[in-house]
Amino acid sequence: MKIINDQKGFTTSILLLILLIPVFLLLVITIDEYSHNVNNTVENLESNQIKSISEDFENEILIVTKESLHNITYDIVTSKRSVTDKDTIRRYIQNRINEKEIHYNNNFLIDCEIKDLKSSDNPFKIELYYLLVVSTKDNKIKNSKNEQKLVEITDKRFPVYDPLPTLKTGATLNGNYLEYGNQLSGHININNPDAYLNTIQSIIIKECPLSDYSQHGNSNETILSCLNNHYYHNSHDGMCIFCRLENKTNCNHFGFETLIIPTKLSDDAPASIDHVLLNDINNQYPGNLVSIDNNTFLYLDNGHKSKYGL
Repeated sequence: MKIINDQKGFTTSILLLILLIPVFLLLVITIDEYSHNVNNTVENLESNQIKSISEDFENEILIVTKESLHNITYDIVTSKRSVTDKDTIRRYIQNRINEKEIHYNNNFLIDCEIKDLKSSDNPFKIELYYLLVVSTKDNKIKNSKNEQKLVEITDKRFPVYDPLPTLKTGATLNGNYLEYGNQLSGHININNPDAYLNTIQSIIIKECPLSDYSQHGNSNETILSCLNNHYYHNSHDGMCIFCRLENKTNCNHFGFETLIIPTKLSDDAPASIDHVLLNDINNQYPGNLVSIDNNTFLYLDNGHKSKYGL
């Protein structure tokens, strides 16, 4: 190529090259920055999607747990066979979660391990422990959550049945009510067991709305509302949901109790508390007559009279 010199001795070709270099560099930087922004945008979108999917799936975990407890307790009261241990419940929930993982979202990987179930300080809730991992298929973006959640067992959408009355007496479920016939009185081993002949009891676990249980004695309407709705109450002596599922009457956890309405009038009879009547012989004890109205009465010991303000 012929080199053309200007008056100052600089070549036109060199000047053009010098001028083109920054343009080229600017173009490279612009392309790189654009590519970087695109990648960041994609990653931000995927990260936000993962966060949203994690939150949605955590809600699914809670729903599956409630639904599982509903199914398990219903199966127990209809089959009259107990769950032998808490891990059986955990595995049942895990299997249901595994099904959700497969069908939830094809664009992301979801892995959830149900690690444990425990009783809580509130007997109407259980502690659920799980590990949830949601990631992109290339595993570049991942969200891991090792969580402990409280799950209520009194959700009206998924009613939980009390399995203990059926397991202890063999009584039959009719709708949401247990018809004892002579099976409860046959389980009682102290005087006047026939006070509970033909008793009928609702066995869906519902928490009493009164925080101060002594208010039951404020009026007949208050105690009758509790008895007719068959509410359950916090109790140090009562069994938690897991001990009830395992057919136990000795429980080291904070549990609950309910009142069972007798059918025959007497001066005294076995105390009208479920963990007394359903206990295995050694912890059954009597109570004195407490009249609510002309048709309704209970048998309570001094401690439970005071607890319920009666």
